[in-house]
Amino acid sequence: MNRINSETNSALRVSPYARISDTDEERAPGIDRQFRTVHPFIASRDAVLTRDYIDNDKSAFKPEVFRDDFEAWLRDFIDNKSDGLAGWDLDRIFRQNTDLERVIKAYCDAYFKKGRPKPVLWTPSMTIDLTDPDGQTVARMLVAVANNSSAKTVKRVTDFYRDEALKGNIYSNYPAFYRNKDGSINEEKGAITLKAIEDVFAGVRPTALADEWRTKGITTARGGRVTGETVRRILIHPGIAGLAVYRKELLIGEDGKPIKRVDGGLIDETTWRALCKELATKPGQRRKPTKALLSKFLRCGLCGSRMVRTRKTETFFMYNCQSVDAGGCARVAISGPRLDKQITALVLAYLSQPIDAVEEKVFEGQARLDEVTVKIAELMTAYRTGAMSGSLVFPSIKELEDEQKVLQVQAAKHVRTKRKVTTAADEWDNIGLERQQAIIGEIFEAIVIMPASNPKSGVYEAERAKPVWRSPEQ
Repeated sequence: MNRINSETNSALRVSPYARISDTDEERAPGIDRQFRTVHPFIASRDAVLTRDYIDNDKSAFKPEVFRDDFEAWLRDFIDNKSDGLAGWDLDRIFRQNTDLERVIKAYCDAYFKKGRPKPVLWTPSMTIDLTDPDGQTVARMLVAVANNSSAKTVKRVTDFYRDEALKGNIYSNYPAFYRNKDGSINEEKGAITLKAIEDVFAGVRPTALADEWRTKGITTARGGRVTGETVRRILIHPGIAGLAVYRKELLIGEDGKPIKRVDGGLIDETTWRALCKELATKPGQRRKPTKALLSKFLRCGLCGSRMVRTRKTETFFMYNCQSVDAGGCARVAISGPRLDKQITALVLAYLSQPIDAVEEKVFEGQARLDEVTVKIAELMTAYRTGAMSGSLVFPSIKELEDEQKVLQVQAAKHVRTKRKVTTAADEWDNIGLERQQAIIGEIFEAIVIMPASNPKSGVYEAERAKPVWRSPEQ
């Protein structure tokens, strides 16, 4: 088989590759240092440099990390746009044997099956022939050594950061949405997050919040696109309550309570637990948005059943009592657009008035909840030290945990009753359906629709709508 340019390196197209881990700089100094060695090295062998391939802030040890430019180079090599790779050191290119084996296969296919020039793998300290069995064995041994070194480093670093997390010191290259790089709270994004928490308790779904954030140009902590799941993850993370977490594990102290972060949080633990309960996902029970403004609040004045939206034309719909099969009486209906307009006028009038601040009541069971948590920790300490036997400790702990769960549920309900209404009446048309519904839910318990005095007349009777106002203490 004739091989093109097999005599010299002069026409070989060799790709410079550089990689560095754990940096968020646009182009890390370590990348430049590698290229200052690799570029002259390739040129000294009379090869042609292709474009640079850079994986900045990318680990080669972690299998779940996708190295964009390594994958791009491999595709380019397979497409005959490159004749090989050169790097500062072999561990910059490979730390997983799976990546090495993919390159070996690509090199052997190119050389033996397609008759291309012998592919090269160069570093300043060695040249490895991946088409030769001996070269493959040497490469596998070196990559295995690099992999083991990485594993030991990860273990050492893991132990250090876990010990620090147990002290409340949290280190992260990627701080939470509402935090600065040093862990402190970012005032602007903290305010956005607190508003989102209030909205969730008022009934606004994370997907609706994500839509609003995208409209305002708000991105994730890494500058990515915000989704409903993004908002949910931000709000349910324990760090929002100033609780220490290491590798998704909530850290518990010897007193049985979660360890606090030294840099604090946005909300208290009780509010966070209530928020988690509010945002808990239930497979097969995804809450769907309603299409009509008042669908969540209307009740039939005859049977008390919920009323539903029934579209008549593209622009007109009715609110109807549900069918008998669905539990209603199907005897009450009212014009949807006219009712929406009537209730909206009531809401805007309400929002235009000054609202007296409602004094927040402390959860009455909080002291007992704290006491139960401490008792559980004391019993576990007595068991670990041998002061009490397991036959005495664990039945007592079971009783206390049962009481603890009841108190936590009550605390969550208490938090959910804290509602805050926006007073920006002039913003009503621009805040979206779900936020409008949340505000209506804070003003009215329900809106009861009475039967028409003359159903056949076709005249809209505003007095048929009987709003049930929510008590300001709720």
